[in-house]
Amino acid sequence: MKKKIVAMMLSAMLAVSALAGCGDSGTDASANAGQSSGEGSSQGAGTSSEAGSEGQITLKVMLGIRDVDSLTDPSEMPAIQRLEEQTGIRLEWEMIKAADWPTKLNLMFASNEYPDIIITPNTPVDQEEYGVSQGLLIPLNDDLTSQYMPNYTARREAEDTDPCNSLTASDGNKYSIGYMVGQYINTNAHFFINDDWLNRLNLKRPTNVEELTDVLRAFKEQDANGNGDASDEVPLEMSLDNGFYGVRYMLPMFGVPADPEKWIYLDNDKKVQFTATQQGFRDCMEWLHTCYSEGLTDPEMISQDQNTVETKFKEGNVGFFTAWRLKAMGFDDGVAATCSVYVPGEGAMDYRSFEKASAGAFITCTNQHVPESLQLLDAMMDTEMMYSLYYGEKDATDGTGWEYNADNKIRTLMNGDIDIKNFLDCNTLFFGPGKYIDSVFEWPEQRVEKTQYCQTYDEAGIMQVYSNDYLDLAPLTTEQLKANSLKETDIENAVKENMATFITEGVTDDSWNKFVSMFDGMDIEGYLKVYQDAIDTMTLE
Repeated sequence: MKKKIVAMMLSAMLAVSALAGCGDSGTDASANAGQSSGEGSSQGAGTSSEAGSEGQITLKVMLGIRDVDSLTDPSEMPAIQRLEEQTGIRLEWEMIKAADWPTKLNLMFASNEYPDIIITPNTPVDQEEYGVSQGLLIPLNDDLTSQYMPNYTARREAEDTDPCNSLTASDGNKYSIGYMVGQYINTNAHFFINDDWLNRLNLKRPTNVEELTDVLRAFKEQDANGNGDASDEVPLEMSLDNGFYGVRYMLPMFGVPADPEKWIYLDNDKKVQFTATQQGFRDCMEWLHTCYSEGLTDPEMISQDQNTVETKFKEGNVGFFTAWRLKAMGFDDGVAATCSVYVPGEGAMDYRSFEKASAGAFITCTNQHVPESLQLLDAMMDTEMMYSLYYGEKDATDGTGWEYNADNKIRTLMNGDIDIKNFLDCNTLFFGPGKYIDSVFEWPEQRVEKTQYCQTYDEAGIMQVYSNDYLDLAPLTTEQLKANSLKETDIENAVKENMATFITEGVTDDSWNKFVSMFDGMDIEGYLKVYQDAIDTMTLE
């Protein structure tokens, strides 16, 4: 308790003094920072009076990266070395894989020894717990970022709606710098079907679930891959709940626009509904049991993880699945060569998303160089620097990097998998709302592919009217969020456990009724009401 109180007091002091820097070095730092303006002008961050008297500033950075990424030491990356030279700040990096992130993050905050900056676009940090409640993260509100982050501010102001509104916590503060790769996306996962198999077996593209099931049976029984073995095809490849390949992304075929995180969604009347007790949820479970019992789905689907699924996609021996897109997903030589997007038929309702910033970086309460840290983060957003950190070096010849095209727009040179990357990839702090991206970037083939899929689904009229993303923006108090978080953990465990049972053993009226009644003891009605009351105060577009 004592540590918590001290941390909160320190956070409050930093928040109040942030415009003047942080601690004793603030005044000169603020004056120097104020000399920067406009895109690409956030260099010279290490010029405070403290830096001048004591030498170069050193900032400790905790970086979360995806499990699938293998990176060199960031201090050895050319772009990072240029960043240090340009800003006059030395960076010490601690790089942590996503699988280890929750444990190491919690241990770090419990240790009372914090990094200065946390960069985490792909690994979560609970701003309500560590910012609002404990005060271990400092507020990074607009009056502060507008003074020290010209790149960040200009891109936000250019949009019709500020994409960083999504970063606001329950106490009205923003505790993070936004991460965003705008590309006009309206949903996460799409359905894909194997065109080569359809053509080889002279099958028509299915238009509903019943026809799809018959196609999957044909894939299984008629040697769809043409190798003389009618038993090695995988008609339906998926996992229970990993990546974009899980059950929740099959639910839209049955009229349930499942949220990628919570088991609730918004219906067309702006009402919050509980996903797991919908008739469409049961219909999906019954269909998946049929597929499982007939050998139409991967027998390992209940237990396999995301990497295993993607490895099987590389083999190309798959008939139907969900995914973010096909190209540049690590399985280009597999299903990407034989499959195309599938539009589900009547009654389908896909989850609609809208593009908004997510948390990309935090500053901890013990950071003594807040203005310099913000300027460093803004320097990471200078256009050439940002793209070098994301894609690799300009004019690289090793299958990475980027170049300028004839229209002076950035074009990526990425052309394959790289074993160990000398750039941060999507783990860097990247902030590119749609209008900014359009102005500086030539969309690569895979990004165009994703946008086209989204447009196809929109034109088919199968998209949810009101995005579930509004649930993440609902103005809930810290107490409500904590109570909901506890319920959501219980719900998640119960839903996943019963999904596995339904798929492997089937669904009966008795097992279904028992499943539904189980949630009565979790106060689902009260849980939904908290969100509904908040949604009713919002303007939904």
